[in-house]
Amino acid sequence: MQTPDEWLADFEAKVADLQQKATAFKTSVETSGATEASADGSVTVSVAASGALLDLRLEDTALNKSGAELAAEILGLTRKARQGAAGKVAQAFVPLGGDSAIVQHIPEPEPETAATPAPPAPAADDEDFADRTVVVRDADKW
Repeated sequence: MQTPDEWLADFEAKVADLQQKATAFKTSVETSGATEASADGSVTVSVAASGALLDLRLEDTALNKSGAELAAEILGLTRKARQGAAGKVAQAFVPLGGDSAIVQHIPEPEPETAATPAPPAPAADDEDFADRTVVVRDADKW
């Protein structure tokens, strides 16, 4: 059985270890952003650990592409950078006792596809009454 002094020393060592791991985790997450560039280097995208777009750089040669090509390239690079950032964030959990296998389960970005068409408009009899007050009067109770 541990003496109170031994228990306290053990507890303080565990707290110090957790503080060190928490600091390392915070640093890892803060630096988990990612940057991706197009093959020709004309487009560069940087994202934060959260996936938020931090920077978009377009070289003059990027403007030689059509608007659709440029948009698709920017979106594709952003997805790839977000994927990289997600992997780094997941890896940051491993020293805290996280399962390193979870890093293997982060899905790959979906391949580039044409824009998804908008959903059909609701039918004429399918009204939304959310912005209107609806009062139902029961003639027998009035």
